[in-house]
Amino acid sequence: MTELIPWEPFRELWGIRDAFNRLFGHPFFRRFGEPMQWQRGDWFPPVDVYERKDAIVVKAELPGVEKKDIKISLGEKTLTIRGEAKKEREVRKEDFFTRERVSGEFLRTIPLPVTVKKEGVKANYKDGVLEIILPKMEGDKHGETEIKIE
Repeated sequence: MTELIPWEPFRELWGIRDAFNRLFGHPFFRRFGEPMQWQRGDWFPPVDVYERKDAIVVKAELPGVEKKDIKISLGEKTLTIRGEAKKEREVRKEDFFTRERVSGEFLRTIPLPVTVKKEGVKANYKDGVLEIILPKMEGDKHGETEIKIE
């Protein structure tokens, strides 16, 4: 007996999207329904966003970026990380065989899955990895509110 598979009109496009993402090394396209992450600048640092019992944790890889060149801001339901990785000026362009290391300005705005407290936010930067811990607002369960039917 043959199993029926639901038709997904964009299934083939997802493979192309994944290929572009691998090619560029960051999300170039997103699937329909995925939250938008605003990105601007010369490069886009990869981020991990995950949930713990009491907090949302964001980790961003920022190779070559100095701590003083990183700015973090927290919006209503977004976290914005911006900064700049500065180029080495001592090597002339003509002397390069290969140049793969990133440099230039970046900006990432990440939608947060729940409401977070603005007080108690902690950020740590070590070995090129920025870790931001955002304490969750009490009683917020993924932004859902139960509505009673009368």
